[in-house]
Amino acid sequence: MDVHERLSLEAVSADTLIAAEHRHRYELTARAAAGRRVLDLCCGVGYGSAILAAAAESVVAVDRDAAATDAGRAAAIRSGIENVEFVTADALRFLRSVEAGRFDLVVCFEGLEHLPQVELVADELGRLVEGGAALLASVPNSGTFGEENDFHLTDFDPAGARALADRIPGATLAFQTHAEGSVIRSAETDVVDARVRLTGEQDLDWANHFLILAGLDAGELLGVGDAALHLAVAPVNHRYMRGLERANRDLQATNMRLTRERLGRFRAAAADRADDHGDGAASGERIARLERELAEARRERDEHRRAWVVVRHSRLTRLAARLSGHRFD
Repeated sequence: MDVHERLSLEAVSADTLIAAEHRHRYELTARAAAGRRVLDLCCGVGYGSAILAAAAESVVAVDRDAAATDAGRAAAIRSGIENVEFVTADALRFLRSVEAGRFDLVVCFEGLEHLPQVELVADELGRLVEGGAALLASVPNSGTFGEENDFHLTDFDPAGARALADRIPGATLAFQTHAEGSVIRSAETDVVDARVRLTGEQDLDWANHFLILAGLDAGELLGVGDAALHLAVAPVNHRYMRGLERANRDLQATNMRLTRERLGRFRAAAADRADDHGDGAASGERIARLERELAEARRERDEHRRAWVVVRHSRLTRLAARLSGHRFD
């Protein structure tokens, strides 16, 4: 289980934006899970399975990572959750073993991008939907944002998300987007009555995540929209930005130090490049040109230094003459 890609139980309990967005998806889905037999595919450590279990009749939580399912099982036992079963299995193989009608709702959040045969998985999800199951799945908009994630086998963009949804009968897309807002509160405030209003540019192709819904009334589930405001995110973001600023200053200082070190090794590096390329004449010309540029830079530096010495000496001479009672011409 790689803790850098997968949220731990501790991380998902924190007041951070990434934790809020993950919990939000499951909290929304819990409304559709009431009284239903639920499959939580690619469940990770099972924090979402526990959210679903509070409303569902039963939850089968599946992940190929044994460490993740062990962690989820242990957490469920500690919390006294009895209607969740954790299964360690490959997603595609498990789906192929499931008969239509076994589950009323299938959930797969932030898992499809990790699967090697995602189209085949989508086809199996479509088979279960045709058999009467509802579906809620999500994928990140990593293609649009140019994310570099070694754990993603597919980087979805709007076209890719729509193509995936098209493989599932009756599927539609919804969009999850990070938002900003303002809160006015007293020091004693524990509960905030919030109103959410969409303003500005609404370009859904720049959403953070795409949700795929099938077998559900999207209008009924989402209404005019669904917002989860975690107000503790604001100070966390402020601390995060301050940390970025400090990191940028440290990075700038490090870059300057490395630049000075590289300039100090200029001649040796230039000679090495000539040897590596094996083109003596061309490399020699490059070295000669670079040495001329370096010499010119040093000459300008020395001239500035001499000018400063002359000015400084002139000022000192004038001061000494005045102190001795003589006028300096």
